[in-house]
Amino acid sequence: MQLAYSNDRLASRMAVDSSASGEPEVESSVIEWLLHDDQVMRECFIHAAEILKSVTGAAITAITLLDEEYQHYRAEVGMSMPLVTRARSLADYAVRDAELFVIEDAHDDSRFRECMLVKRYPFVRFYAAIALRAPNGEIVGALCAMDPSPGKLDAGQRGVFYHLRAMIENDLKMRTATAIDPLTQLYNRRFLLETIARRWKEAQEGEVMGSVVVDVDWFKQYNDTYGHPAGDHCLRAVASVMQAAADGERIVVGRMGGEEFGLLVLRAESADLADTLNALRQGVEDLAIEHRASPLGVVTVSVGASLTRITESPRPAHRDGFASADSALYRSKHRGRNLVTMA
Repeated sequence: MQLAYSNDRLASRMAVDSSASGEPEVESSVIEWLLHDDQVMRECFIHAAEILKSVTGAAITAITLLDEEYQHYRAEVGMSMPLVTRARSLADYAVRDAELFVIEDAHDDSRFRECMLVKRYPFVRFYAAIALRAPNGEIVGALCAMDPSPGKLDAGQRGVFYHLRAMIENDLKMRTATAIDPLTQLYNRRFLLETIARRWKEAQEGEVMGSVVVDVDWFKQYNDTYGHPAGDHCLRAVASVMQAAADGERIVVGRMGGEEFGLLVLRAESADLADTLNALRQGVEDLAIEHRASPLGVVTVSVGASLTRITESPRPAHRDGFASADSALYRSKHRGRNLVTMA
């Protein structure tokens, strides 16, 4: 694979299960995108939280994002909120309800005694939240208001929750249409490259950034042998392994085009990155997708990676990191494929 650069931007040739409750799982690519603070959605969240605080008079308002393990706060108004486990969050209860979820006094309900917000500061008693969904219907989090004193909502205040949800979900619909690759549900090429450039620029001096390129081995031959519908299914399966390897807010992953993918690893360490990428490579091999046109017999990937320490004089360019990763990918292919090579 050969990478080219133009206008300081990287250029390249380059399924949802149900939970026990019947609620679809969070779409990980949307959650990852939102956790990386998309600027447009961040501004939308802030406006919504400010409006909600003004209307309800609650001490704290916020957007919460829910992955499988944690509740993450975004756009808090009133105080900065800590990361808490999803199992001990109030939002986990709220998103089970199709309508507005209201707790007038948490002290009156034994279900909430172990919730972190109730047990510890700010000692929430009143809580109201409404679930937020991605365009495909999957829950991504909630819009919430909370207060250390008991409280109620009148009809007008309840209506504001619904109006703000409609505003947020409409913005999500427009933004995901431009950010997500429809086949793999990873970031698309344009959004990935914009995110890489921004996160690289925001990195502090001394931080180490990992640049990674991944290529599905003998993919043209796979399409020729099994047909394009099977090729699409293969790419979706490979993408799911890469998404699983993405470590919360530390790894950005997207489809560069065709069978080629890119990752940016924030605050990278050499040994950890090698372990992560070898687990990714092995995860694809473990899918055991038959590939008669490959000498390995199953679908595999080749990986190239490089590490760049950020300095301010002169500051290295993100394109240089990916050029080194691309050279390492070439060496993986030259050595027989299904390998990880560090530059």
